[in-house]
Amino acid sequence: MRKLLISCLSFFICSTIYSQTIYVSTNGNDTNDGSENAPYKSFSKAVSVMTSGDICIIKGGTYEEPLIINKSGISGSYLTFKAANGETVNIKATRKLTGWQQHSGTIYKTNVNMSIDSRFRAVYHHGEYMDLARWPNNTDNNRWTIDCHPVSGGGSGNYITATGIPDIDWENGGLLYYLGAHSGTSWTRPITGSSATRIDHQQVDITKWPFGIHNPEVWRSNPGNERGQFYLFNKLEALDYAREWYYDSAANMIYFQPADGNLPVDGTVEYAVSKYVAEITGDYVKLEGLDFFGGSIKIHNNADNNQIINCKIIHGSEGHDSLSNTSAQVGEAALEVLGANTLIQGNIIDHSSVSGIHIMAWAGAHNCVVEKNTISNTDYNGIHASPIRTSADNLKILKNTIFNTGRDGMYVAGTNCEVAYNDVSASQKINSDSGIFYTVGNANPKNNEIHHNWFHDATAPAYSHSPDSPAKAAGIYLDNNSKGYTVHHNVVWNVSWSAYQVNWNNVGLNFYHNTIWNAERAMDSWVNGYTQSDNKIYNNFSNKGDWFTGNDLSEFDIQDNLITAVSVLENPENLDFMPKENSALIDQGRVISGFEKPFKGVGPDIGAYERLGTRWTAGINAIEDTGSGDIVSVLDTQFTILTTSETCSDENNGTLTIEASTEADYNISLDGNDFAFTKNKTITNLTPGSYELCISIKGINESQCFVVNIDEALQITSKSTLSNKKLNIELSEGTTPYKVYINNDMVLETQSPSFSVDVSQGDIVKIQSNKPCEGEIIKSIDFYSNIQPFPNPTTGVFQISIPINEGLIPIEIYNMTTQLVKAKTYTIIDGKITIDLTNNPPGVYFANLVLDKPINIKIIKK
Repeated sequence: MRKLLISCLSFFICSTIYSQTIYVSTNGNDTNDGSENAPYKSFSKAVSVMTSGDICIIKGGTYEEPLIINKSGISGSYLTFKAANGETVNIKATRKLTGWQQHSGTIYKTNVNMSIDSRFRAVYHHGEYMDLARWPNNTDNNRWTIDCHPVSGGGSGNYITATGIPDIDWENGGLLYYLGAHSGTSWTRPITGSSATRIDHQQVDITKWPFGIHNPEVWRSNPGNERGQFYLFNKLEALDYAREWYYDSAANMIYFQPADGNLPVDGTVEYAVSKYVAEITGDYVKLEGLDFFGGSIKIHNNADNNQIINCKIIHGSEGHDSLSNTSAQVGEAALEVLGANTLIQGNIIDHSSVSGIHIMAWAGAHNCVVEKNTISNTDYNGIHASPIRTSADNLKILKNTIFNTGRDGMYVAGTNCEVAYNDVSASQKINSDSGIFYTVGNANPKNNEIHHNWFHDATAPAYSHSPDSPAKAAGIYLDNNSKGYTVHHNVVWNVSWSAYQVNWNNVGLNFYHNTIWNAERAMDSWVNGYTQSDNKIYNNFSNKGDWFTGNDLSEFDIQDNLITAVSVLENPENLDFMPKENSALIDQGRVISGFEKPFKGVGPDIGAYERLGTRWTAGINAIEDTGSGDIVSVLDTQFTILTTSETCSDENNGTLTIEASTEADYNISLDGNDFAFTKNKTITNLTPGSYELCISIKGINESQCFVVNIDEALQITSKSTLSNKKLNIELSEGTTPYKVYINNDMVLETQSPSFSVDVSQGDIVKIQSNKPCEGEIIKSIDFYSNIQPFPNPTTGVFQISIPINEGLIPIEIYNMTTQLVKAKTYTIIDGKITIDLTNNPPGVYFANLVLDKPINIKIIKK
């Protein structure tokens, strides 16, 4: 279907552009016309016919062709590739394996040509990442516990020593992964020789970064990890554990040991065939609502103004580090951005051995927006990689939710960047000496703003530090010469090191209105002989000390902050960091020149929240801080509503209690009566009945309404049965304790609503609750008032149950003409009497139980 677009330039010169919607389907054909009913088969065919403004609708299904887009749209007329409405499109950089046969035991093999670069080879079983054969094994199936072996004797730039190394020919294809005792980064090298106590490997230069402090000559007082740790991998002989695989490139044979030990079902095991699952080399291209698996998306250098919206990238970049890497960082990521003005919005990025999103400054990838993405489980290699990693300029990184990563939660080192409303947690799961937000500086001020973020719950591993030192996972880490950062309205909590860590020559750092909760310390610095000047710490709160002052009192200007262990926040354990009413935070901040912050009262509150201001949040569903006096809508407020009934009949003293989750100026309308409250309200002296309750906020025309009931006073009620000289009581209403009287003598007081008392024929039982106004229950005991025969009608033999277990009882049997047909004294056996009318003709009979008060029972004989 074609649509007519008109593009008008200045001087009223217009050109006509036709756009079309074309379709791709797994059951299409490239000889079709690309319409909905005759879709193309391949992406390449669709791209070949597209021009600016065209939309490619991809029908649901699994595609094994990479999405390569080498054309451009223009401003306002993107080339768009999107999933069909309500359908799931899976684009994979993997292929399925078939033809498995047993190799030995529970190890199986099949032929395949894995032509991809060896460091990007990956295998998946039922969609889950498998381990390249290794020692020690990944026994807990947890990629965060790296399951390494300690270096025990030391080493140098070309070898390590350890005990218990398996007797394998490691030097022919085997690889060494090493993580130093400092645990700042890892490196990987080919093995050149091996023995039971030593591994030789290709040389690293321990006189240069990063190897200078990440090598086995460096000793740290870390229990069990004094000189670093390692694992060995990529040998068939090491394939001895579930979920491991190995590829023999000479024989084109892959070996695999499934978790269940059974022959793999064809198609359930996949292997990576391409590093990239999608590549964009043109401008103004949009990908929308597509799912990608097993490969990265790359936006190439000079491919500008592109958009990745609402896509999924799962296992985007898997594999080990480069074997010749001389840096602590890598360029790979699940989403590699080398083009400027890129919009990355609403995506899910999950699982990457390196970074999640890498925006590359060297390629000029400036002016990008990264917004409302969920990024998790990145940097399994434990290198300098991050969920979001960039040194590009003019970036906006907004409202992302990030969790589970090996090192930094976020690395932003460009200039003129804004980092706001991000929820970042669970970083430093492999590395140490890093931050949830981390950056390094240089000689230039960055003019970056970090505000309204939640940075929380990060603890560096136990192997990365000695027991008497903190685990170095900081909240906001402005490392090595960071300059020109304004850090305001952030909340940092539950970190195992400094909330703020500032190292070396820091200049122009402004920490305003932040809240710190349960950091190991508020602030620290490794000065390393540098000067630090023109830094400000104003209006911050921490429940632990202290602020860093610098080399002298002039380096950090510290004003109007509060450190106290006294509870001054509403409920930080439940993410409520609002200052408590009348706490030491209220109105105690300073008005900061050149920094606008609306506030209530005589001064701003200390910390990240203004009481009765916006309860802002962070992450993909963030609520933005709109200023003092703005509050959450009453429709977003949770109300706890409790009622009590009147205490006694006609007292009309019922109560209604309301508690709001958020403090505000509320109005209550209760059946035409108005009340006001801010957090709690109790309304008394209510008549029993049904009420309409509406709650609104003063000055805002919206409300939540409820129907509440005030119950009448309770009246004691019960159910009772008689059996074997016992009265069994079940009370359904009434206030405890209960008192039981027999013939006016109290025999029992109990809290239980169910109980039994012994009784005799003719007793009067009275039961009272604790409130006289609830009345009382009176029962007269008559064991024989409800005696019935069974079966009735009967063919001759029937029984009568008697509420006593044994004894004698005279019974007279009469027919319809009142003629006595039988008279006998019967024996009560287990509470029953058996009577036989077998020899009597059918008809109606009456049994007269001869008691003080005779009882007549009607019997029908068939």
